[in-house]
Amino acid sequence: MHQENPILNFAASKMNNNVRFNVTVQYIDVSGYSHSIVCKSRKALKNASEFLSIFKHESKTVKQILQEYPVKLGKFPKKFHNDIKKDLEAKGLISVANYLLM
Repeated sequence: MHQENPILNFAASKMNNNVRFNVTVQYIDVSGYSHSIVCKSRKALKNASEFLSIFKHESKTVKQILQEYPVKLGKFPKKFHNDIKKDLEAKGLISVANYLLM
């Protein structure tokens, strides 16, 4: 009993298909939201990494400022709101100050 060789019917062009570059970069911001950026090339990955490094630096700065203040029941007491806003605005993070103290 002769069996056919399965390799003979295999198309040679399928062996040379390159896997496309597809990377997803994920970042979790200060408020806990997850952002993902899909990069289809190495240049896009580099640009996304540079863009997200700005947010990483900002979130590090915000966390350092907020660690100075006490938290009760998951919120900052109202008597510290003005001080927190002043500290964040001094660092140029006005939009973050408005968002955090709603």
